[in-house]
Amino acid sequence: MNKFIFLKLQMNRSTMLLFMLLWTCIAWGQQPWLQSHPRLLFTGAETPKVKQLIKNDPLAGELASFLKAEADSVAGLKQLPYEMDKYGNMLYTSRGYLFRLGTLSLAYRMYGERKYLDAANRALLWVCGYPDWNPRHYLDTAEMTAAVAIAYDWLYDELPRATKQLVKACIYKNALHRVLAEYEKGGPGSWAKRETNWNVVCNTGMVLGALAVAEDYPEETHAILENAAKYMPNCLKLFAPDGVCYEGPAYWGYTNRYLAMYLKAVTDNGGDKGKIAELPGIPRTALYQIRTLTPSGHPFYFGNAGIGHESFGGPAYFLYSKMFHQPEVAAWNRNEVSKALYGTRMFDQVFFLSLPWFDTASVEEVSTVPALEVYHNKINDIVVFNGDHRKKGSVYLAAKGGLPNQAHQQMDCGTFIVESDGVLWTEDLGADDYDLPGFWDGKPGGERWKYFRNNNFSHNVINIDHSLQYANGHAFVCEEQPEVKQPFATLNLCEVYREKAKSAYRKFTLIDDRTMEVEDEVELLDASSRVTWVAGTKAEVKANGNKAVFVRNGKRFYMQIVAPAGAVFKTYPAKNTYKGEKPIKGITMLEAECMFKGTSGKVIVRMSSRKL
Repeated sequence: MNKFIFLKLQMNRSTMLLFMLLWTCIAWGQQPWLQSHPRLLFTGAETPKVKQLIKNDPLAGELASFLKAEADSVAGLKQLPYEMDKYGNMLYTSRGYLFRLGTLSLAYRMYGERKYLDAANRALLWVCGYPDWNPRHYLDTAEMTAAVAIAYDWLYDELPRATKQLVKACIYKNALHRVLAEYEKGGPGSWAKRETNWNVVCNTGMVLGALAVAEDYPEETHAILENAAKYMPNCLKLFAPDGVCYEGPAYWGYTNRYLAMYLKAVTDNGGDKGKIAELPGIPRTALYQIRTLTPSGHPFYFGNAGIGHESFGGPAYFLYSKMFHQPEVAAWNRNEVSKALYGTRMFDQVFFLSLPWFDTASVEEVSTVPALEVYHNKINDIVVFNGDHRKKGSVYLAAKGGLPNQAHQQMDCGTFIVESDGVLWTEDLGADDYDLPGFWDGKPGGERWKYFRNNNFSHNVINIDHSLQYANGHAFVCEEQPEVKQPFATLNLCEVYREKAKSAYRKFTLIDDRTMEVEDEVELLDASSRVTWVAGTKAEVKANGNKAVFVRNGKRFYMQIVAPAGAVFKTYPAKNTYKGEKPIKGITMLEAECMFKGTSGKVIVRMSSRKL
């Protein structure tokens, strides 16, 4: 080849590469990430403001002291071994290090005491000495990547050079190169692309890892930012239109814990190019979560919801209150933070972010709680009734639709919880052990439905001939009237009971501030079928004919069967049905077996804090 032609070709190739590099930089606004550390979740520019906040705001000051004490506690802890639990994962370990490394790193940034830096350095060296971060269960990898990324970024200027070299190599080996392959080859069910919480958690972990080492792996970081923005809507589209997380309150907390970190990270490093924060439902999701709590603060634990602190979104509420200008959310979360400081509320692994994200916004005036709110969702519609909270004995009720065959769902279509005077009168038992045989077999007739907590026999629903709800059936709100004198909402349950009924509808009506009515209108396929109305409670229950009196914490609540005539209540203790299920203690089932005259009829139960 002519030497001149060869040189010309080489120059053309170089020019093309230079053009591509320039185009990439322009497309991403030069480099989208901040050029200096810390750049993740709590930037260097924000540090002085937080230090001033600690001095000016009493609660923020208490929170800072609390987190310092937590840092003192974890600084001396032994390192956790690389080992799997009975589920074959090390999620407990990853979460432990997320809290440990985040809390230590924050304490060092706030107080500058060497012991926090040294403890964080030891933990980084330890986890980077693991063989891997268990990619077989990628949540483990995602949460460990988040932990390591935060500490690396926040302590970047102080960590030993050898530690930083090791951390960079581990983030790439254990996370970045794996997710790039997953984006390229993973199918719709991939952890990076699926429609569940895994998508948001895993993509966020990868984004945090990539941004932490972006100057060393710029091409990989660009690709991860682009793909995360592309695939996260697969999950988040299911929050539309009103912010409901169909997987239940526990997974609302988990998903939004990571979604909030994603939004803060990308907003600070080039912007939310995927417009994730603008997806339908996302701006309303924090309001949905707090407005569906009972007046005493109890979540509606539907689906695979752990009974405990899992629904506490923690710092996410502060981020959302600022991002979506919702002072109601900030005020509520400050109260939750206060509870955590005094031991009446457990906190999660990213609680340390509550300080840098702290929001002091206050509500100018207390708004009236609507008598009926409906939160629509493709899978789980949620309805919420409120009597006038200013009146003694006012009632609260939340109910749901559902689609049992979806992720983390149970046969709880039509179930409800009801509260008055700060006492919850009906219960949802939450999740069972994920390791039970066949636990994830959710098809019609699947093994999942043999377990008491998962099937309809444990829920506050109707049962027909003691048969299961249809797992592929969808229950949804078909009518709502919030403005009438007695607001009501109706759930279409026809698909759920299709194997036993031609049609089935459950209507909830707020009769007055202290009284709710539940009406089940059913057209049976067989006139000999029996419809059984069931509710579970922790209260002491005395059944007498068509009436029942609930007693708990010195308070009383009443239920009465209005129709059909002759139906009576009976009680029995809730019991496990298979070995290995989580124990059930202190739950009484209230039941009324009903016969219709023909194939059509109604079961109407009135419930009130007032004696019926």
